[in-house]
Amino acid sequence: MGNRFTHARSRKVTEEDYEVLEMGTPGLLTVLVMLFGYTKPAKSTPLQAVCDIRVLDNYIKEAKIAADSVKRCEENCALPGNFTLPRTSVSYREWAEKDLPTKAVEVQGGLKLLAAAVQKAQNLTVNGNVLYVVERSYSNIRSIMQMVKSFTPVILSVEQPPAQATFNSRTVRTIFHVYLNFLQGKVRLFFLDTEACNLATS
Repeated sequence: MGNRFTHARSRKVTEEDYEVLEMGTPGLLTVLVMLFGYTKPAKSTPLQAVCDIRVLDNYIKEAKIAADSVKRCEENCALPGNFTLPRTSVSYREWAEKDLPTKAVEVQGGLKLLAAAVQKAQNLTVNGNVLYVVERSYSNIRSIMQMVKSFTPVILSVEQPPAQATFNSRTVRTIFHVYLNFLQGKVRLFFLDTEACNLATS
């Protein structure tokens, strides 16, 4: 009984193949057109990053991993010279009272300071493990900067100085501590801003 089933199935495949060969090129093209006509390609819809906080949260997770990986990095990770970093403290009440242009300039200004500091650290770091973390973080910061710029292109086209206070440091550990806190604070608040979200989707 098992042999009979196998034989019947094999004969069915052979007959179908024969019918396809008999159709020739025009018939085969017709079948392909029908198949592609009924199969609609899936459209890839990019995430609206400012409206989907999960996009930023992925960067925050990576920033936390980076900060943890250099937490015990002391003398070997000291850098020559100081680097200007943004202050990360934020008053939620004061932030809510600021208009969108002020928020956008403040966030972008802080990210520029972080990008400059991380890039300098990248050029001066000799520790292989730390270098990988630095390079990855620099790429992420640049991506976040582009996202913020795409949300508010007109606002950020005007050259304005950073609105937030700054301080100086020379350690990789401090740079990544500030990087994480800045993403969790001002950048995340900006991503959650309703006005910015409406501007991005309009």
